Amino acid sequence: MTTPRTATLAALGVAGIAAAALATGSLLVGSAPASVDGTAQSAHPSQVQLACPTALVDPFNTSNVATAATWSSLSSAPITPAPASITGTGGVIPTGLTLVGQGGGELAGLSAVGCAAPRTSQWIAVGATTSGADMVLILSNPGPTASVVSVDGYGAFGPLNAAPRQVTVAANSSVSVLLAGWFPDENSLAVHVQADGGGVSAWAQASLMNGEVPQGTTLASAIAPATTQTILGVDPKGTSLLRLVSPSGDAHVSVSVADSTGVHPLGGGNATVAEGSTLEMPLDGASKDSTPIALIVSSDREVVAQTTTITLGAPWAERANAWIMRSSAAPATLLTQAVIPGRASLETMASSVLSTKPIRQTSLETKSGVSSTHASLLLYAPVTDGDEAVAQENGDGEQSAAPTPAVTPNIWASPSPSPTPTGDAGDAQSTGVSASSPGAVPVTLGGRTLYLAPGVPTLVELPEAAGQVSAPTPIQAAVVISADTAVGRMTTTWNVGTEGISAVSGSIRTVN
Repeated sequence: MTTPRTATLAALGVAGIAAAALATGSLLVGSAPASVDGTAQSAHPSQVQLACPTALVDPFNTSNVATAATWSSLSSAPITPAPASITGTGGVIPTGLTLVGQGGGELAGLSAVGCAAPRTSQWIAVGATTSGADMVLILSNPGPTASVVSVDGYGAFGPLNAAPRQVTVAANSSVSVLLAGWFPDENSLAVHVQADGGGVSAWAQASLMNGEVPQGTTLASAIAPATTQTILGVDPKGTSLLRLVSPSGDAHVSVSVADSTGVHPLGGGNATVAEGSTLEMPLDGASKDSTPIALIVSSDREVVAQTTTITLGAPWAERANAWIMRSSAAPATLLTQAVIPGRASLETMASSVLSTKPIRQTSLETKSGVSSTHASLLLYAPVTDGDEAVAQENGDGEQSAAPTPAVTPNIWASPSPSPTPTGDAGDAQSTGVSASSPGAVPVTLGGRTLYLAPGVPTLVELPEAAGQVSAPTPIQAAVVISADTAVGRMTTTWNVGTEGISAVSGSIRTVN
């Protein structure tokens, strides 16, 4: 019983000496510095595993799937059928693009989505569950242990469920969930996917039928909320909607358009998104350009932002109706260097995918297949605080805001978009500026250097073979793939980079 007492007395003695030292300000040791500078360290994961969507899914029989194809930075040739995952070892972060689609049938459409790193929290703001609309949530778990996934739904009037809907995704497997069973009759749906363990990768397949006439199918990747987002590849010729959701707190959002004239505000682009609800902005009249534009979404709170675009396809057999083509786009990632696929591989992949037999035939016999494909690269250098004047000088000087849109179109209920002008899929609004242009950003692509004007999306030919794109300052890039089919022109975009991973390398500094 004496040991604890002795220890206590000793401790008190030491405390008394320390107090005296503090009072006099002198002891053998001087005052300690506030911090000690560390050194830069590097750490690499032993492997990086990405999950890939393997196919389009039949909403009426999820075991019935269509063949897809994947390009990977780890493979010299496209992989068909698409793999469930790709793995980089020795610290190598892979990049993967999966092309899914149908050249005809009820699920006609073309989508390019990235193989994605598993995440524990992600959002999707594309699709609907109203009459004629089908929405399939695809969850993939490439990890070695099962993951319990919770899904919350949000609509225009707020949360749709009091308690999360849950599903278990076994290790090294995927699950398809029909969201109409959980969140029926929702025209403006957003879902929050949360997972335990190592997380899951998520995508949503959205399609629509107007009676017996197909209205397009698109596959969208899950994203993370942010306060500043740039969405590349929006088709200004189509009928487009920007869907927003604010996870926490009312968000004040401002949307601008970047096209060949530079950056200008979107007419009607200022809005408040109520916490836990969705809001849709029409993009009609956003630009007079004929090729893809960019949207810049800024907000005082983190928001989720994704677009859906529809365009008019070929006339429907025996009816005065037409097929509808549908595509979606999500925020791009800033990068200074990335691996990109070659044009030849992508065009071959698109032709192969669209030439497969439809997994859901239309009620009337219709043609399917593909006649031509084209792949381009859309580059964008963000406008910095000192670049506003430069962006105006590099544009045509017309910086007036777009007209305020009319009533928000309902693109998930038998839409009727305006006729789509035809033209060469490779036409570009800008192929770059000269090196002497103010603020020009040099970009190395396929062994050549071109220069971007800040705030002006630049559409260029994708190199024939796979290679790298690099720039001295952060830029954004998206591959744009189009295909002419018997049912209409299909277009899709893929954001260059690895989804779920925002940095390839970084420094670690320890402070003692």
